[in-house]
Formats: sequence, C-alpha cells, structure tokens
Amino acid sequence: MKKIIAKTSEGSYSVIIGSNSFLHLQNEIIKQKLFRNIFVIIDENVRKFYAKDILNIFNDFPLKFEIYVLKSGESSKSNHELQKIYSALIKNKYSRDSLIIAIGGGVTGDISAYAASTFMRGIQLVHIPTTLLSDVDSSIGGKTGINFDKMKNMIGTFYQPRLVLIDPNFLITLPDDEMLSGLGEIIKYNFITNNQFYDYTYKNLDKILLKRKSVLEKIIYESVLFKTSVVAADEKEKDIRKILNFGHTFAHAFESELNFKIKHGEAVIAGIISALFLSHLKGYLEEKMVKKFLADIRKVKLSFLIQNISTENVLNIMQSDKKKRDNKIKFVLIKNIGEIVTEVEANMSEIAETIFLMKKNLNN
Repeated sequence: MKKIIAKTSEGSYSVIIGSNSFLHLQNEIIKQKLFRNIFVIIDENVRKFYAKDILNIFNDFPLKFEIYVLKSGESSKSNHELQKIYSALIKNKYSRDSLIIAIGGGVTGDISAYAASTFMRGIQLVHIPTTLLSDVDSSIGGKTGINFDKMKNMIGTFYQPRLVLIDPNFLITLPDDEMLSGLGEIIKYNFITNNQFYDYTYKNLDKILLKRKSVLEKIIYESVLFKTSVVAADEKEKDIRKILNFGHTFAHAFESELNFKIKHGEAVIAGIISALFLSHLKGYLEEKMVKKFLADIRKVKLSFLIQNISTENVLNIMQSDKKKRDNKIKFVLIKNIGEIVTEVEANMSEIAETIFLMKKNLNN
C-alpha cells in the first residue's frame, strides 16, 4: 500500500492506495482516532456486489451502525435525497460524535460529503471510492455538492475528509462505461501535468480499460499525488486549483443539456476536445498540436448522444455556470501539456463554433 498525505488549512489526512486496503479500514479508524458511531452511505450497485464484505469489515466494531442505500445515478445528487439522509441520521439518533463513511462513486461521495459538512454543522467523513473516476478525482480535494434545477454541483461546500481509502479491487466489477468515465478525468490530468504521464496513459490505454492492477495503481497514485499538491496550494479554488477545471465548463453544460444521460467522464472528454479547439481559436495552441492531441483522444470512443447536444441550450446553461465572473463565461485553456491558461473569456459565437468543431471531430 502507498500513502499520500493531503494537506489542508484544517490539518492533513491520509490517502491510502492499494489492493486489499479496504481490509485495513478498522485499523485506520482506530489509528486516526475517528468516531465509531458509523453511518455508511453506499451505492446500491456496490451493495449488490460487496454487501457481505462490508458487513464483515464492520462486524462488532462500531458503537452504532446503520447503512443508507443510495440509488445509483446522477438523479440521487438532489436536495430530496439529501433530506432523506438527514432524516435517517436524526431518526437513528446520530449526533456530532458520528462518522459518515461514503462507499461508492462520485455521486455517493459528493452527496455524502455535503451531508457530513452540514449535519450538526459538520461531522467526520471518510471516503472509500469504488469507481475509477472517484479514485483519481472526486474523492480528493474536499468539494461536496448536489445538483439543482438540472445544473451540476450548483449547491455545495468545501469540506475535507478525515481519511480516503482507495482499493482498486472495487474496480473488478465496474462496468466498461464507468471505466471510460474515469478515463476522462485521467485524460484531463494528462494535459495539466507533464509529458511523461501523458505518454504513459496512452501507452497503457488498453491495460487501464482491462483493469490491470499494476497500471491502475500507478495511474491512481500519480493522479492523486498531483491533485493533492494542487489542493494544498489552493484549497478553495481561488488561483491555481482552477486548472483542475480544464474541459469542465463545457462538460458540466453538456451533462445538463443531455439530462445526465452520459457519464461525467465522457462529458469531460468532449469538454476537453472543445477546450482544445477554443485554445486554438484564442491563439494559445498551434494547429499541429490540436491535431496531435485529437488523434490520441480519438482512441477513446464516446457516446453517440453527444451528437444530440443543442448548442443553444448549452450556451443558456453556461450563463448559470458557478465559475462565471463579472457576468462573463471564462475557460481554462492550454498552450501545451503542463502549460495552462485560466480565466480566458470567450464570447457566444466563439463557444458555438467550438462546440460545432467538437461534434464534427467526433464524426470523423
């Protein structure tokens, strides 16, 4: 197992990465001196495959123990579901000496963390991500949230966990589309980190999708190491952390426009393609580099639903983007791998042209 220490303004926490690390959860709870009044929020698909393993881990250990099962899918990241979580906590007499453990993907982690950050003004939180996307991205950094009125992560907080435990064994049962979704965030890291990580990912693309553990552990470790370093430098996204949004202003609008019928990572890849075209349009990225990057990205096949995106609807959705400043839509763009430009303004015609080029590229 490998350990990364994530540093935050409120202290630090451990991110433990390794096969069978889940078996060490009890020891880690004791080591970190966490509360043993445990409320587990678990994705229904995770329960289907791992209910027995989870119950074995918690056998006779907690002082109090309840499992709340969350329906899979983006629709669960809602105020309605959040109210049900609060009600379950209150009904079972949980108080401030409680620990929420989120076991699932990004949806489970986001809503569980938001519940933990607001219940009794904040209780302890542990993330156990079970998807590639949540392994490399959403479980790290302290962002919490729910969707509102078809807008992605519109309501949320910054709230750091006390522990993140990443066990790649959970990925064995992960469907192919979820592996592809995680790959979207990995591709994002490719562009904002360095050439070595970029080259390693595309050299091992098939091995990632085939769930080769040695490759997955390296990819996860490098992604987490980079993200924790960025978060340590800018926890509340006032400066450098904005680079983590590369492709995401487009992606969140695409997800909303398609009513979350595509996976987040697929939307991110489409968003990155759009960001590459916009980077060229704004004069940051040479045409030959756009062609090189697109040739690599085309190795990943995206949902045909992206072709159904309405540019007009996307533009309307972007008007409500939470990252908008001074009533202007701003983007994270790229000059080259590891050379990122933030706060770039683009007008409606430039954005529309970019989306047109993205959809045309997917047809080729």
